[in-house]
Amino acid sequence: MSKSKKKRRKSRASAAFEWLILRATHYYRRLTVRQLYYVMVSRFSCPPTKNFYNRMDYHLTKLRRLNNRLDAKFRDPTRHFIAAPFAYRKLELWVEKGSIRNFIDDLAEKYRLSIQVLRGFASKSMYSKAIKRAAKRGVEKILYIGDFDPSGLLIDRIAEREMKIKVKRIALTMEQIKRLKPPSNPVNMKDSRAKDYKAKYGDRCWEIESVRPRTLHRLIEQQLKMNLPRQYLAEAMTREKANKITRKITNKLNQKIEKEALQMLKNKTSEETIIKQLTKKYKPKQKET
Repeated sequence: MSKSKKKRRKSRASAAFEWLILRATHYYRRLTVRQLYYVMVSRFSCPPTKNFYNRMDYHLTKLRRLNNRLDAKFRDPTRHFIAAPFAYRKLELWVEKGSIRNFIDDLAEKYRLSIQVLRGFASKSMYSKAIKRAAKRGVEKILYIGDFDPSGLLIDRIAEREMKIKVKRIALTMEQIKRLKPPSNPVNMKDSRAKDYKAKYGDRCWEIESVRPRTLHRLIEQQLKMNLPRQYLAEAMTREKANKITRKITNKLNQKIEKEALQMLKNKTSEETIIKQLTKKYKPKQKET
């Protein structure tokens, strides 16, 4: 086969593979690279190998450079403790990976829950800060999300021991694995905890990202509803509805104010004068006593 034919064949194969990536990401609003890998393995029967992961990552990076909408689905995660505004302080969400924190941002916001990102085994200094925070905020329970593997199963047990607070694993559990049947990986026998794990659970383990994104999102939300008081949930839902209603009004008002400010700037009005005039115009009227 000539070099030109080989080149054309390789180009067609790359285009077909990139089309498959776009198809796999189409119906998801938010993803991690690891989640995309498992979507392609489970949905399109792609090989669950490191070589395939690297190939997928290479083509995904290429596509993200060309497609802003696709790139926006893969936000980089942040670290540390993320305090929710007006948080429900009796509960905290702890996640093993930063990628999962990024994935459940909307749920944490919806249910007013703060998130602690562990990034594997937490340090003593992190636990010291978390203990002080828990005492100050009145934390009574920690909801944990992590991999089902030798290390992941130990993380929540260590957290409970260090914090002296109930730590409940809400994902991933063996019951969820049996029901959802996500793709698995072989146990890393170099892990010092692998022998005990294998004796109890066998030679397969599961990453949290192996559960399909929409299913994982729904599963976590169900667990949050089970662990939050009904009265609080009702208030949270009411606040969310009120926020949706008022957002439409405030967005229109903001656009109107922005349009007026823009016109005033074009008329060479100073910023100080614009602020004074618009504040006076849109300041709520006080009721007469």
